[in-house]
Amino acid sequence: MTLIRTPLDPVRASLFAALGLLVACAPGKSETETDSSSLSETGATTDPATTGTSPVTDAATDPGTGSESGGQTTTTSATTDAPTSTTGTAPALCEGTVTELMQAFVDPPTPSGFVKCDDGVIHRPEPRECLSPVTPTSCPADAAPESECLTDADCTEKPFGSCQLNMVFGGILAPGDTCGCVYGCQNDADCGSGEVCRCAGDELGLYTECVPATCITDADCAGELCGFSPDICEPGVFSSHCTTPNDLCEGNGDCPSPPCVFDEGTQAWACANAACGRPFLVDEQPVTAPACSRDDWRALVRVPVALPPTRARLAAYWKQIGLYEHASVASFARFILQLLAVGAPADLVKDAQQALADEIEHARLCFALASLYEGTGVGPGPLTAGDALGEFDLDAVVAAVIREACVGETLSALEAREAALRAEDPAVRRILEQIAADEHRHAELGWRFVQWALERASADQRARAKAVFAAAIAGAEATIAELAEQPGEPELHAHGVVDAPLRAALWREGLRELVRPTLDALHCAA
Repeated sequence: MTLIRTPLDPVRASLFAALGLLVACAPGKSETETDSSSLSETGATTDPATTGTSPVTDAATDPGTGSESGGQTTTTSATTDAPTSTTGTAPALCEGTVTELMQAFVDPPTPSGFVKCDDGVIHRPEPRECLSPVTPTSCPADAAPESECLTDADCTEKPFGSCQLNMVFGGILAPGDTCGCVYGCQNDADCGSGEVCRCAGDELGLYTECVPATCITDADCAGELCGFSPDICEPGVFSSHCTTPNDLCEGNGDCPSPPCVFDEGTQAWACANAACGRPFLVDEQPVTAPACSRDDWRALVRVPVALPPTRARLAAYWKQIGLYEHASVASFARFILQLLAVGAPADLVKDAQQALADEIEHARLCFALASLYEGTGVGPGPLTAGDALGEFDLDAVVAAVIREACVGETLSALEAREAALRAEDPAVRRILEQIAADEHRHAELGWRFVQWALERASADQRARAKAVFAAAIAGAEATIAELAEQPGEPELHAHGVVDAPLRAALWREGLRELVRPTLDALHCAA
C-alpha cells in the first residue's frame, strides 16, 4: 500500500467554507469513511520512503529534506501577553503552531532565528548566527567565460564570497548562463547600517546574505511582529518591516493570490496580487500545444540536476505537465466568456481572470523545470484553438465546470499537495505548493459557479447537473481502476512526481473525502 501524506480534513473544510456551507451542511463521516490521515491501498506498489512511518497530519509541517534544504521544526505555542523576541517564544500576535525555519547547508538542523506562525508572515524573534556564511556555489562548469566569477576564489571584494548562477527577473537559467558573486554573513555585525544577516534556508532565501531591515527583532515593533517581506520574483524574504494594525493580510493564507508583502506605498502589509491544470476541450477532446525549443516560456527556477535516466524521465514529465498548464490558459479564457454569456456575477469573472493568470505562471514554472532537466529550452508551440468556444447555454457550461473543476481540479489540487509534501528539493517543493494552492482556489471557483447556477436552475436543470456529477465520478472511478494496475515509479516521488498507483490512491481518497461530501453539502443547501 502507499501512504497518503496530505491531510484532507482542512481541504474539505476550505471547500465548504468557500460555499458558505461549513456550519449548516457539512456532512459527518459515515461508518465506512476513515480519518483523512488513514492509509490508502493502491494494491500495486509500496513507497519505500514512507513504509513504517506515520502519515503527515499537519500540512504546514515540512517532511524533512536533508541538511542542504533548510528543514523546519514545528512546535505548538500558546499565546503570550507581550512580545518576547529575545527568548524565541511566540509574541502576542502569533498563536497556535509555530514553525522554526532552519538554516540550509547545516547539519545537524539549526534554527535560523526566523519563525512562521501558522500561515502568517515570517518574523524574527531573535538574531542567530549563520553557521554557513558562505553559500555553496551553484555556478556550473560550463558557465560563460565572461562571468563575473567562475569559482568562489574569484569573489574577494568582501568576506564570505561565493560564486552563484545569475538569476534574472522573470528570466531563465539556461546551461552556460553567467555567474556572479554573492557575499554572505555570520551575524548582523557583518552587515551595514539598516541591514540584518539572513541565513539561507527554505522560505528564507537561496543564499546567506545581508538584507535591508527597518526592524531587527520583534522587540522593535511595540506589540507587533518584525515581519520579513518576500520577493514575488525570487524565493525568500528580503526586507523587514513591522506589522501594523492597518495590515490587509497577516500571511499568505489571507491572500487569494499570495504572497502577503509589505507595501511601501501604504506602509502596511497587503496581498501582492501578482500576476495539473484544467483541460482545454475542443469537441470533447483535450487539446494541448506541441512542445518546441524556445526559452521565453520559462519562469525563474533552481533545481538540482538528477542523474540519467531519472533526469530524462523528469524532463518528459514536466514538459507534459507544462503543456497541460498551457492548455488551461485557453480553458479559462473560454470560461470567462462563458461566465459573461450566462450573466455570472463580477466576483466569479474576476476570479476566473486571476485563475487564467495563475495558469500562465504554472506553465512557465513547469517549462522551467523541463528545460533545466533536459538541458535546453522547452516551451509550447501554437495551440489549435479553432472552433473552440463551445456552447454558451447554462446547462452546457455547468456540465463542463462539473467535469473540469468540481471533479478534475479538486483531484488535481490534491495531487499537487501530495507531490509538494514528498518533494525533497526546496525549489521544487515551493513550485508545487504554489500550484496546489492555486489549483485549490480554481476548484473552489468551479464549485462556487455551480452553486450559483443551481440556485437559479429549474428542477430539470438540477437533475441534469446531478447526472453529470454521477457520470464524472464514475469516469474518475474507472480511471482509478486503470491507474492502480499500472507499474509504479516510487523513485520519482522525492522529485515531486505522483506516479500512477499513488495517483489512484489520491483520487480514491479525493472522491470519498472531498468530491462526494462537497456534493452532499450542495444538495443539503438546495
